[in-house]
Amino acid sequence: MSFGQHIYLIKSDQDKLDLITEDWMSSFYRFLELLLSRLSGEKIKINVINCKELDIETIYSPLTILIPIVTQNLLNSPTFKEEIKLFHEKAINKSHNNISWNSRIFKVLHEPQKGHFLLDYLSDSTGYDFFHYDAGLDELILYDDFTGPTSEKTFWMRLYDLAYDIFKVMDNLKNVDNEIANISKELNPITIYLSEVGGDLIVQRDAIKRELMRNGYKVLPEKNMPEDFESIEKLVKKDLASSNMSIHLVGSDYGKILGTNVSIIDLQNKMATRHYNELKKMDAGSDLNFGRVIWVSPELSNISVKQRLFIENLKKDSDSMSMADLLETTVEELKAFVINKIQDGISQHEHIFGGKKPDKGKIIYLIHNKSEARKCKKIESFLEKNGYGVITSNFKGDPDEIRSKHNDNLRKCDATLIYYGKENEAWIKSKQKDLLKSLGIGRDKPISPQAIIIENESHLDEILGLGKKALILQNSKIFTPKVIEPFLAQLEK
Repeated sequence: MSFGQHIYLIKSDQDKLDLITEDWMSSFYRFLELLLSRLSGEKIKINVINCKELDIETIYSPLTILIPIVTQNLLNSPTFKEEIKLFHEKAINKSHNNISWNSRIFKVLHEPQKGHFLLDYLSDSTGYDFFHYDAGLDELILYDDFTGPTSEKTFWMRLYDLAYDIFKVMDNLKNVDNEIANISKELNPITIYLSEVGGDLIVQRDAIKRELMRNGYKVLPEKNMPEDFESIEKLVKKDLASSNMSIHLVGSDYGKILGTNVSIIDLQNKMATRHYNELKKMDAGSDLNFGRVIWVSPELSNISVKQRLFIENLKKDSDSMSMADLLETTVEELKAFVINKIQDGISQHEHIFGGKKPDKGKIIYLIHNKSEARKCKKIESFLEKNGYGVITSNFKGDPDEIRSKHNDNLRKCDATLIYYGKENEAWIKSKQKDLLKSLGIGRDKPISPQAIIIENESHLDEILGLGKKALILQNSKIFTPKVIEPFLAQLEK
């Protein structure tokens, strides 16, 4: 039996009085069948049913998926109200495969719908808005066009999101023991909070969400953002607590929360700042914590004075930028940066902790030039054998990515050990400056101890800029552990 026989698209029979809506619905489910068929590798035929004919008692099974096209006519239908409640009762009492009842309902909105109790009842089910509000034009944009020049970034992008999410649930429902989902969760434990955005960045947010999910990461929020301020705060706080990273997208739209003068973009960023600062105070070193990435769109048009001031203050506010990377790049560059940051963070975490907190809990950042990497391997090996966590300089990526990784390492480490072999005065001075400025990039205490290993006494003049803060350790070209004994003695104190 085809899995498509368990998928039911529900519409109101009253909507056929509106020819535009009827045409849209017809095209919508035909295209959805096509995408689901391609994703699943089998012929999918969706059942289209009028709400007056909906009979959950007859169609219900542990595999049943509902796709209501939410209109006022559907919401006002007494039959739909009773049958959707019956679906809930059956699904919640006969849970299958750990799939919750509301994740088997995919509500589709062709136009905004507000003020109906059924919307609250369905609020935990996944919603797909086939429209957005363009703040610049002060206009509601409906995704009616299937073939025009903008359809790829509006209608088709949202339809693909819907098809992909349905396919994931289909796949889990087919797998009685849910083994694939459990293995995937263990292999990809990363959860990303992707901030809600103003109307001008909805397309960009969808593209980033899709890229993260394709890489196996869980993306929050999983459901639509509520409308009232108190509920928004609760949801954001809850989702941030479950996340390893937050991504904040800033554009021209201020994103004012209904009934307030508060920006949802600003609110999420401030809450994330507090969240990661609290984690830092708790010294949750063994947790996968990648901090925040703030992206400011390079294409700001029709921007209000209020939003421009918000962006300028965001860049200047050192508290706001704590534990954060600020980017003004293309969306593609942002996606690459985030994926690289996560992957490098996981590798580094496993390298240091092996999934567990180190016994001695001391992390040493071994800083070196690319040409000295081979010499530093012996130092790294010695430190690790003696129970220390070691982070080393990373040279993968473009200059911005390398700089970001370097700052992350300075935030995480307890002590620094710089290996200065070949003469390069500009390089050593830049590293000294980085250490002096480390409190400004998210640390709550100075790095101590700091040490510099030199191969040649003539280099002493080049490194005196650190004064008494750094131990100067002399090494021959062949490393011996005795060289770093004074450094380790200070570290243990």
